[in-house]
Amino acid sequence: MVRKKNSRLTLKERIQIETLLQQNKTKAYIAKTLNRSRSTINREVNKWVQSDKDTYAAELANWNAKDDWL
Repeated sequence: MVRKKNSRLTLKERIQIETLLQQNKTKAYIAKTLNRSRSTINREVNKWVQSDKDTYAAELANWNAKDDWL
């Protein structure tokens, strides 16, 4: 599948990120699995996880990201 250069993360990709993070996979592994750059995954996770106590929530991240699109 050919992807546009600057396409946004989909809900499906965010759910995969959440699942892989729960399995303690590295961000580099997640990027390779999703065929995305490491910086994309780093920015996405760091944007929504502010401390060690926080966890990445795909549904919340996707809902908040939709506000950025408008």
